[in-house]
Amino acid sequence: MFNFSYSFQTIVAEARDILIKPVSFWQNLPKTPETILSLYFRFLTFLGFFYISAVLGMTLFTPTGVSAPPISFLFFEIPIVYFLASLIAFPVLGFCYMFISWACGGVTNWERSFRASTAIFSTFWIGAILQSFGGLIHLYAGIGIGTAFIFYIPFLFFLALTLYLEAPVKRTAIILCVFFAFLFYIQYSRMSSYIKDYKLMESMNSKKTETSREEEQKGENEAAEIIRKAMEKAQSEGKK
Repeated sequence: MFNFSYSFQTIVAEARDILIKPVSFWQNLPKTPETILSLYFRFLTFLGFFYISAVLGMTLFTPTGVSAPPISFLFFEIPIVYFLASLIAFPVLGFCYMFISWACGGVTNWERSFRASTAIFSTFWIGAILQSFGGLIHLYAGIGIGTAFIFYIPFLFFLALTLYLEAPVKRTAIILCVFFAFLFYIQYSRMSSYIKDYKLMESMNSKKTETSREEEQKGENEAAEIIRKAMEKAQSEGKK
C-alpha cells in the first residue's frame, strides 16, 4: 500500500534537533522504513532552504562593490538548476552513505541510508548562511566558519553511522578520519585562492578610491583656478 507523509513542522524541528542535540536525535530517530517519495520531498525541502541561503549570500551578504546577479538568474534559473540537481544529488548521497556504512561495517538498508543522508543534508543551508555572513564581516571569519562546519559534519556522520546505521565505533572512526582529512585538505588548499582573490579585490577597491580622490582633487583645483582667473579678470576690468 502506498504511504506518503510530509510535515513541514516536523522537517523544521528535525533541522533544529540535529544541530542542537545531535546525539539524542540519532538515538531516537525511528528506524521504520519510509517511502522514497517522502524522503525525496524531505530532501527537496532542505534544498529549498539551501537555495534561500544561496540567494542571501548573493544579495544581502555580498561584499561592498560586488553587484548582485539579475533577478531572472536568482528566481528562475537557479531554482530550475537546483531542482534538476536534486534528481541527481538525492540518490547519489543516499548510495554514498550506504557504501560508507558498508565499509564501516554498518547496515546497508537503503531506506535508512537515504534517511541518514537527508538528515545530515539539513544542516548544509545553515552552514552556508553562517559562512556568507562571516565572509561579509571579514574573509577570515567566513573561512573560519566554513572550516568549523567541515569539522562538525564528520561528527554528525559519525553519530549517524554508529547510532543509527549500527557501525562499529573504532572502525568508523578510522575510516572517517581518513576520508574527512582528505576533504579538509581540499578545503585548506582552496583557502589560498580565496585569500588571493580577496586581496586582489581589496587592491582594486583601494585603487578606485585613490583614483576617485585624485579626480576629485583635480576637479577642485580646476574650479579654484577658474574662480581665481575670474576674480583677477573682474579686478582688472574694475581698475579700467
